Amino acid sequence: MTELAKLAHLAKDSSTAGRKSLIATLTEMFLAAGDARGENTAFLFGDIALKLLGDLEEDSRAELAERVSKDHFAPHQLMLELAKDTHAVAEPVLTNSPVLKSEDLVEIASSASMDHLEAIAERVPIEEAVTSVLVDRGDPSVLSKVAANEGAAIADNSFMTIVDKVGRDEAVQAALIGRPDLPLEVGQVLLPLLTEELQKQVLALGKDNYLAQMLAQASKEKKKNQLESIERAKLQVKALVKDIKSGRQMVDEAVRKFAKAGQATELALLLAGLSDLPPAAVSQLLFSPNDKPLIILCKANNVRAEAYKDILMMRAQRLNIGGMELNEAIQRFGLMSVEGAKRSLEVLRQTSQAAAAKPAGTAGEPSSQPPKKAPFAAHR
Repeated sequence: MTELAKLAHLAKDSSTAGRKSLIATLTEMFLAAGDARGENTAFLFGDIALKLLGDLEEDSRAELAERVSKDHFAPHQLMLELAKDTHAVAEPVLTNSPVLKSEDLVEIASSASMDHLEAIAERVPIEEAVTSVLVDRGDPSVLSKVAANEGAAIADNSFMTIVDKVGRDEAVQAALIGRPDLPLEVGQVLLPLLTEELQKQVLALGKDNYLAQMLAQASKEKKKNQLESIERAKLQVKALVKDIKSGRQMVDEAVRKFAKAGQATELALLLAGLSDLPPAAVSQLLFSPNDKPLIILCKANNVRAEAYKDILMMRAQRLNIGGMELNEAIQRFGLMSVEGAKRSLEVLRQTSQAAAAKPAGTAGEPSSQPPKKAPFAAHR
């Protein structure tokens, strides 16, 4: 049977199976013609296929779409209809078809589902007019695909929209930092949002990369600001310690203020100043799982239970301490006497001073004395 005779025979069968066989045979003949196909052939194929679409089930339409999705001679109107079909049918056409025009994609993207938009977002290339619609309408998954698509032309304002919408999404961040067309002003907004790992990747791009340059500068300024902040805190707390020791200020008032604000640095400086201990050592014990040294410092400096509870709440947030553990910690605080705490604090001071006064050993000559414990080790 000749191909034309076979088509004529299949055309007489109006059943679902018959229509499926007809479109499959017609598609095979169209594709087999290769580069010899002209406009008339494409028009004829498209005309017949469009008339059959309404009689085809989704799997048959999906098979047709898959087979012609990459064909340069595929009829435009047929591809447009397939691109507006269900996602299962439309996906290969939206992603691959060279026949669809930018205005077609803009029209579809303006009202189609997120699944359709994801398929468009995987096209290479994608013109700026299309990506603008994808970015405006798209969900995080669509935006992630647009950002990762190196063949997608993205307008400056669309880059900013991506950062505004999903700038904290790690996959989006990773995609954006690898784009050579990322605008400078967008990079400035993106950098503070980057995860620590991605910041390392940016720095690894080298000093010639403007993102790496900005990140290095930002890191330098952040460190400078932190040092300046610590110096200001030292001066503030030094004056506060003086006022507390002279009786012009209540210790509980200062403790509660710092604890409620989560100002751990200031609180450590305060307790260290009142106790005549190194701030670094006190800073470590604030969030140490063992709270006995902290209880000693607070009790010895007349911190009362209500103020200590505020310290516990600050510790609880950092150490994920539950309600039962908090109750036990409050009980431990109540069991220690002020006199006992002051005696223990004096031992801590002496131990700390001895450790600070001990000269460093001569290089290559091990000390004959056993190493001293850290200032708080004996009280754990």
